[in-house]
Amino acid sequence: MKSTDTRSVKSADRALDILEQVAAASEPLSFSQLLTGLGIPRSSLFHLLNNLLARGYLAQEGASGRYFLGGKVLRLADRIRGPSLSVIVTPFLRELSAEFNETSAFCVRSGDAAEVVASVSSSQALAYTMKAGERAPLYAISGGKIILAHMSASEANSYFSSIRLEAITPHTITSASRLRKQIAATRRDGFGYSREEFTAGITGLAIAVLDQSRFLGALNLAVPTVRFTSAQEARFRDRMTSVAAALSHALRSLASA
Repeated sequence: MKSTDTRSVKSADRALDILEQVAAASEPLSFSQLLTGLGIPRSSLFHLLNNLLARGYLAQEGASGRYFLGGKVLRLADRIRGPSLSVIVTPFLRELSAEFNETSAFCVRSGDAAEVVASVSSSQALAYTMKAGERAPLYAISGGKIILAHMSASEANSYFSSIRLEAITPHTITSASRLRKQIAATRRDGFGYSREEFTAGITGLAIAVLDQSRFLGALNLAVPTVRFTSAQEARFRDRMTSVAAALSHALRSLASA
């Protein structure tokens, strides 16, 4: 019994060492980097990583296999800090949706997808709805393009080398070179667009929420294309800029409290 307890404690220590190493890294880590940095035997490291992946404490980048912190860690951190991210974000989404009566959402990266953290739906008969926990490919939605625009060069290269751009609608971008150009434009402009690329008849517009230079997530509107006029687009962008700034301040204040 004593030897079994010792092994269990060692496994727990090693799992925590992995999480701390990944959290401290500026970019996702490869298996070989973890092996060298931690000194954990290869077979043990392999099984521990698989366990952490299965439980959601780690996630992987496409075919590159590099590791970064998973959503489970973020959800636990939210509970420790106080109100959940969803609780903090929702009032800002309500404010944005109330002004235009359009669906709004806040999403974060989850592997090669964008995951909805919170959303507020339009009450109009013609509207798009999103639910917390829903995921969509980064390349096909406005929030996903914002996430891509804020990846490091190495992360973006890894993503493009591993992803398969499949047509979800007739408007989905399936050319990597064209998508790269659009992401570069998103980075310059500050706004990401999805023009019926994920759902026919729906145009998405998104902006980043930042803590100084640190990317926190994407704020977006999903609007039926028939209502996405040039005049409305200018109003959307102006209001989303102010809401994103206010949300950034709220999240920053919470983190420093």
